[in-house]
Amino acid sequence: MAKVAATVSLMSPTVIISLVALIISLVSTAISVVSFRRSRQIQEYDYATRLQIEEEEIRAGGPGPEDAFSYSAQLVNFGLKPVEIDRVYVDYGGDALDTSWHFHVEGNSHMSPGGKRQINFSLSENDYQATLTKFDLKWCLFRLRVRYFNMTGGIVEAQRRLIAIGPGGTTFYAQRGDALT
Repeated sequence: MAKVAATVSLMSPTVIISLVALIISLVSTAISVVSFRRSRQIQEYDYATRLQIEEEEIRAGGPGPEDAFSYSAQLVNFGLKPVEIDRVYVDYGGDALDTSWHFHVEGNSHMSPGGKRQINFSLSENDYQATLTKFDLKWCLFRLRVRYFNMTGGIVEAQRRLIAIGPGGTTFYAQRGDALT
């Protein structure tokens, strides 16, 4: 019996075709991965929570003659998905949360896409003076704070400074646009 020697050359057509197929497969896989990452980023943006403030009115003083501050606005869900609101607060007092009062405006609720919630708050002159005394403050800062659940169930907190009232006058905090989140 004769021995048949089988040798495979690296330049044979079979090896070249296999290498080209492997390279095409790797390039295709890389394109798929990049495409998936981009579409995931776009989807996360599309489904992101978009809470905004509309019809906002901030007043040093208020509708009542004894009010030191009043605030009214509508919280609106401009996102594509419903949002579960944990709590809505108007904080007043010092700059840090531990040196301020937390007025609970609204509790756990759901906002459908396009849904609106009215926010109303006013603080009397007596409560304003008591806050300055209790926390030993010269200025009283007011902020809107909204806590809501994100898509993974974690709590996200968005804050918006509104106004600071003190002995020298009033400072309004400006923000471009009406976005909260």
